[in-house]
Amino acid sequence: MATMTGEDDAAARGFRRLSSLFLPPQSNANKCQRCRAMVYQQERMGPVHDVVFHKTCFKCYICGHVLTLKNYWSNQIDGADPEIYCNSHVPRIGGSGMDREALGIKRAMAAQQDVSAGNLAKLSQIRGQGAVPTVDGEAMEIRSAINAQKKWAYDVPQAHTSGVDGNALHIKGAMDAQRLQRRYQRKLDKHHFPPHIAKKREELFDAQKRLEERLRVEEDELFKSFHEERKATKTVITKEIDQEWEQRLRELTDKYDLNDKKKGKKPKDQDRKMMTVQFETEKTDLETKMTLKRKKITQTATLRLREKEQRATSDMVKKQSMEMLSLLAAKQEEIKKELKKTLEHVIVPPPEPPKQNGVSHDASTPEMIMNQDEIAPPTSEELLQEALEDVLQMQAVVRPVSPHPPSCRKKELFPDESVFADIDDQVIKVAEGEQPTYTDLVRLLTENLVTDLEKVRAIYRWITVKDLNVMEFADDIDAESPMGLLRGIKFGTETYHVLFMRLCSYAGLNCVEVKGHSKSVGYEPGMKITPDIFQNTWNTVLIAGDWRLIQCNWGARHLVLSKDRDDKSKSKSKDHIRYQYDEHYFLTDPDEFIQEFWPHEPSWQLLKSPITLEEFEALPFVRSIFFHYGMHFDGHRLAVVDADDKGGCKISIKIPEEYENDLVFYYQLRFADKDRLKDLTYKGSSLERFVFQTMVENTVTFSVHVPTPSEYFLEIFANKIDESSRIEENNTNVAPFKLKCACKFKIVCKTMTGKMHPLPNCAAGEWGPKKALRHFGITPILSEGSAGDGEKVGIVMAEDKFRLRFKMPRPLQFVAKLRMNQVEEKTLDSFVQLSEENSVLTINVSLPQQGQYGLDIYARPKAAAEGSTLSHACKYLVNCTKVNDPVDIPKIPESSRRNKWGPTPQFDLYGLELLSHKDAKIRLNGGSHSCTIELHVPPGVQLSYQFLREPDEDNRDYVTASRDSAHPQTVRYQITLPKAGNYMLCLYARRENSEDRSLPNVFNYLLQNVAEGENDDPSPPSTNKKSASLFKKNFFSKKDKPEKKEKKEKDKFSDKSSDKSSDKSV
Repeated sequence: MATMTGEDDAAARGFRRLSSLFLPPQSNANKCQRCRAMVYQQERMGPVHDVVFHKTCFKCYICGHVLTLKNYWSNQIDGADPEIYCNSHVPRIGGSGMDREALGIKRAMAAQQDVSAGNLAKLSQIRGQGAVPTVDGEAMEIRSAINAQKKWAYDVPQAHTSGVDGNALHIKGAMDAQRLQRRYQRKLDKHHFPPHIAKKREELFDAQKRLEERLRVEEDELFKSFHEERKATKTVITKEIDQEWEQRLRELTDKYDLNDKKKGKKPKDQDRKMMTVQFETEKTDLETKMTLKRKKITQTATLRLREKEQRATSDMVKKQSMEMLSLLAAKQEEIKKELKKTLEHVIVPPPEPPKQNGVSHDASTPEMIMNQDEIAPPTSEELLQEALEDVLQMQAVVRPVSPHPPSCRKKELFPDESVFADIDDQVIKVAEGEQPTYTDLVRLLTENLVTDLEKVRAIYRWITVKDLNVMEFADDIDAESPMGLLRGIKFGTETYHVLFMRLCSYAGLNCVEVKGHSKSVGYEPGMKITPDIFQNTWNTVLIAGDWRLIQCNWGARHLVLSKDRDDKSKSKSKDHIRYQYDEHYFLTDPDEFIQEFWPHEPSWQLLKSPITLEEFEALPFVRSIFFHYGMHFDGHRLAVVDADDKGGCKISIKIPEEYENDLVFYYQLRFADKDRLKDLTYKGSSLERFVFQTMVENTVTFSVHVPTPSEYFLEIFANKIDESSRIEENNTNVAPFKLKCACKFKIVCKTMTGKMHPLPNCAAGEWGPKKALRHFGITPILSEGSAGDGEKVGIVMAEDKFRLRFKMPRPLQFVAKLRMNQVEEKTLDSFVQLSEENSVLTINVSLPQQGQYGLDIYARPKAAAEGSTLSHACKYLVNCTKVNDPVDIPKIPESSRRNKWGPTPQFDLYGLELLSHKDAKIRLNGGSHSCTIELHVPPGVQLSYQFLREPDEDNRDYVTASRDSAHPQTVRYQITLPKAGNYMLCLYARRENSEDRSLPNVFNYLLQNVAEGENDDPSPPSTNKKSASLFKKNFFSKKDKPEKKEKKEKDKFSDKSSDKSSDKSV
């Protein structure tokens, strides 16, 4: 009886190990197994054994050692045990479980105890004096048991109940456990199951590989047809061009032969040589034209074929994806049926209700009713589905649902990308190698990942890490090689979104390709989108019953190679590779995705109320960084902004308070007119001086007052700074940092009353004290009342004088510069006084006259090295309304402004207007050595000109001035440049009836004639460098050149303005 009881216990253990997959959970799924408190998504670990833990509670049940999903162990004896253990304390079965209570050992020991004392003495004589008795393979009962084992047939049931073979349930469990232990060595191992069930997963992979081999044949045929069509197209183009070349060459030859016949006499040797030279010249020109024509036709044909091939590849992948999903669904159904049969045999009936005082408490009692309400037992179908997912490590392939808005936002799926840190690390390692099949690739990517969310993440990160656009392929790439998987990328027939759709199908995920339009490269606010421009494609993938948006192409950003500066001895192979990607385009929320992408099918907007294409065009132009830092517009919602009659408009952006002291903004204002697109100035003043940017608390505002009626683009940049951009004890300079495009607007000013003047010429960028707090930790001590409110914005309203005070976090050295338009900087230095006391900086400013001023404040740590640069801390705009005792200060005459190229202030005074060549710098190359400049000149205004070649060569004879007979107010200057070099056309004007006979300079053109073979760099030579000696003698007189001392003084102060770069758009 005792023997039977032991076997029954062993069998029960084996049943429980398998049936534990199907038993109902023992606790509420949202409560921590360890502390029983509620578990939220951000702190969730699991589920493990149908229970969840807090991250802080995910510890060994015995010793409390903190565990991860990589290294936890499960109870191998009791399958129903939901606890987790470390490697040292996990309950084990198998070899370590063979103690004195094991069946065979127990019987052998009992037999030894029955031996008489006489027999023991006899045995001692046989063994020898002092020998220690042992229980080995020769012991009587053990020997008989071993011999009996060899005679038994495993497939014949034996009546002897003590028979122990490999099929005995408790031995099978031990063997399974030993095999299971080996599986723990895999990384990211989260779910464990017995090998005799796990083999079903291997069978599924084998079926996938067989299907992939068949699909590969189909794909090979398609690629073969692509290759043949490209080859045939190339042959046709070559034949057509060759025929045209022969025809044109024949016509050219006949032309010169006909000329010889017309002359009727034999040409002289000199004439023949000249004709030969002319013939060869025209032949060379013809050859060049035909080569360019061949290249253009080939490019056009290649683009046309590529689009056709991409459509064909996309259609093929869609069909193959459906086949792969159908296969997975069929195989899952087969395995499900097998598991259902197993479930019927192994499921254990629930225990009877406990009895108290002889009374059975069933489900009708209040206590049981309460427990049933708390934990509803799952149905058999649900248990079966859970078992299937555990065995295959794959959620069931489901029929795709119709597009609908997702049930929750991206933040509710996962708080941030850090939850995928382990998956991302593993994917990067996989990306460093090559896999021979898609099945192997997806298996490596998704191994031990069960949820669809985790698998989608792994595939997305692999595509964004694997820089497919720059991969190098051999010309004779073998389709069966690992790199043959990506041959579609090489030939341009497969794109990121098609590859993503393909990989998703191998992982059992439903993925759809969506086509539409995007605000990509070349798009500007206010543009109209037509069907043939700004086309784009992206994906939607089904996760937990919701379609989610993914743009792999825009999410891939590969910027890399940063050398290790600490170890200069390292070779180039040791350079660090740093992968960068854009997290925003992974499962983007529909209301954010629609800002950049508009699908042809409205249902794929995944919005409750889809928008039209016109509404899409009207949305503000934004980029991913705008959403990454949680920005939103305060009031304005359109891409095109209409300025008021004074040229003014305002754009405000709110940011989360957590980023208030970390985000830096910048802007660029430029003309929207194509002819003035690169013109960033107006009448010698930068257009940035017509924008007032300030930040108060968590709102950044851009107040724009454009200088003249026109259309403009306002581009706003932003980024988060790190510690290198803050002044600390160990950091004495603000390091440059890169800014990214956050949003862009088009500003339209149709009419304008009055005249707008630029702001004082201070350091570029933000006004107000926020910048000083962000970079230096300097806190402003605000004045009381409305004055303090103005100081917070960066505006000071003053009469006669004003004072600013700041609290310093550490000893700092300051310099303050007062600036005013048309006033020399040095002139105002004496009106500013600085003092320090008890870590408080006080700036006292006496204003000499009424008007508008700018105050720049620079700083650096006192511990900084002597001669180090002071960084710009902040600036204020000062409006002085009254001065009791004005002080005369010299103004810079308009005529002495140092604007060498372009219009002078007198240009507008005479009512002149450029009709051509609005850029003051003209570059002539490619064989063209002449140009015509046209101006509109009002009646009563006379123009004169001067034309010089560097350095002071008069070339007036190469310019012809004339008036258009049909339009007398149009003046033309026909210019011919005789040789390579730099030229200057100076225009002067005067009024006919004016007594003043002087001719003020109104406009200066720089013309560059580049000889063939020279560098075709469109940028003109800099007038600040020593090598640029343009018109030194005539125009750069000594009084115009800044003194060295002035330059040295100016170099002490620097505004560490950041580089600006737009987001990548593909």
